[in-house]
Amino acid sequence: MAGPVPAPALVPEPLVPPLALGIFIACAAGGAALANCAVLAALLKRSRNGIFSVILHLAVSDLILLGTTIGPELWSINARTWTFGNSGCVAYQGLNVFTSTASSYLIGTVTLHTLVTIRLEDKIALKRSRRGRNEDEEMKTSQHSLVANSDSSTPPRTMNVNYLFSDTRVPVTLPTVFVWILAASLSIPEFVLSSILREGKALLCTLDSSHSLNVHTMLLVFSFFLPMFIMCTMSVLIVFKLKSRKITRTTNASESLSALKLALWFVMIYFLFSAPRSVMNAYHIYSWKESSSMAVNNLFENDITTLLRLAFSSAYLLATLVRPFLCIIILPQLRKIFSITSNNLNSC
Repeated sequence: MAGPVPAPALVPEPLVPPLALGIFIACAAGGAALANCAVLAALLKRSRNGIFSVILHLAVSDLILLGTTIGPELWSINARTWTFGNSGCVAYQGLNVFTSTASSYLIGTVTLHTLVTIRLEDKIALKRSRRGRNEDEEMKTSQHSLVANSDSSTPPRTMNVNYLFSDTRVPVTLPTVFVWILAASLSIPEFVLSSILREGKALLCTLDSSHSLNVHTMLLVFSFFLPMFIMCTMSVLIVFKLKSRKITRTTNASESLSALKLALWFVMIYFLFSAPRSVMNAYHIYSWKESSSMAVNNLFENDITTLLRLAFSSAYLLATLVRPFLCIIILPQLRKIFSITSNNLNSC
């Protein structure tokens, strides 16, 4: 007689109690969603040029991430298996690449925009100082009198040209459109090739293709290393600019200085909260691709690996909560909008 059918291998127990993880996801994601919606509402009330337009796009990217990817990711890491079906796997993989790529490049766009704006303001201030170098009073007011004589019978006409209010807005429409197109392009392989694979005791949501290593390498270069290089370079330039104390006294000097500080904080938050998750995910993918079946099982059962992935993905979620609060705290115009709103609510 045939022996008894062996029971299927069980997936290891979750590292964190599901209820505790669910409460954390609900609180962190809910707070981040409210904060980003508040920033969106504030930006929709004012002109959305320059850095405010980029912040608006970044808030939209964070909202998409909160609603589609970070919750299933945390849950599946803790459960050590994918439990959201094949359609959920395809949606998660594609939207994960889409939102993470858009967020990283939008942060890079913020740093580039602030430096270009400061550079433009410096040029305008330099021209203004050269024109008023010999006139102390005009140098203080940054207004220059140009006298035009039409003929001998008419008195001189004085035209005031105000260089103080020269336009320093830097267009951001094309860069932000490019970022969204790039993010969508890099996410196409994930939408097309993602599926669920069984590896020992666990279900793994990944690319089912012989070219998956090439795809992941391409994503690692264009979604992680390239934006990180941009942010590193721009952050060094921002630090030099802040330490040089040569920010010119223009009408937008305080806003420009705040924008520089915000850009630097965005980069710091990315390195502290987002970059470790990307590194850990890359390690997890390459370890799975290059290991034997037993090593793969040990990888899924390893409490230290699971704890690190869970911690880094949780930090990635917290980054979406920290960024909108930084915008409100650092940018004077946004802070003014929220203070006026708070005063109106208190007076009611």
